[in-house]
Amino acid sequence: MNSKSSGIGCSLLILLGLLFYVGQFLFATPVGWAILVGGISIAIVLASNNKKTKQAKLIQSLEQTAQILEDVAAGKAEEPGVGFNLKKGETFIYALPNVALTEYQSTGSSYSGTTAGVSFPLFGNVRGNVGGQSGQITKNPEQLMIVDQGRAIFTDQRIIFTGAKLVRDWELDKIVELAPGPNGFNVKLAVSNRDRTSGLQALTAYEFGPGFIAAYVFTLHSDGQAKAKAWIQETVKQIRSVLAAEAAKNAKPTPPELEQPK
Repeated sequence: MNSKSSGIGCSLLILLGLLFYVGQFLFATPVGWAILVGGISIAIVLASNNKKTKQAKLIQSLEQTAQILEDVAAGKAEEPGVGFNLKKGETFIYALPNVALTEYQSTGSSYSGTTAGVSFPLFGNVRGNVGGQSGQITKNPEQLMIVDQGRAIFTDQRIIFTGAKLVRDWELDKIVELAPGPNGFNVKLAVSNRDRTSGLQALTAYEFGPGFIAAYVFTLHSDGQAKAKAWIQETVKQIRSVLAAEAAKNAKPTPPELEQPK
């Protein structure tokens, strides 16, 4: 055994010894038990607070989604800003900053094979092989990946993405399938003149996503303003019913001594 291996072995022995004495202290003394119970209690409290924080962020996100959808239906959306030109007869609907472009891309290839041959000793521990090797290279399945970040513009005719590297322009009359994700977080777009499905998504789960706006402009283009507004109203109604149920669940009951006399 060389000096390096010996040093590693000694370090492992010291570490195991420390773990043994720490464990013995925690489980064999009152102070150790107090530290152990306190640590578990802190971990439970932190996990509970983290869950509550995530729940609060989700509720805030749903409230924001409902408000934005109502503003869009009422025509209160802000202008897209400098650097974007509408086509003749095109109406701006909404601009969404900080959105990701997603596309299916290959993750490479995998090789699998076997060796069909004879192995024989040459000298020492070195061996030689005689024979062939057979196998095949298989392309890995494509995966939906984020390929750029930028902003998305929604009109009554198109959905446009402009990013740091890429630009995408989806014409609504060429979309054959539009699939919004849960809470509008993302949307997948299949277009008749493109081979691959692509899409847009929010950068975090708590931001207003492109899914609902994409569904609205698609409905507006396909079925008209009346049905598009009805779709938004129904969507907002469902979101607000979820928020009301969550608020009722989290409401604390009034103590008997604080109840108003009848």
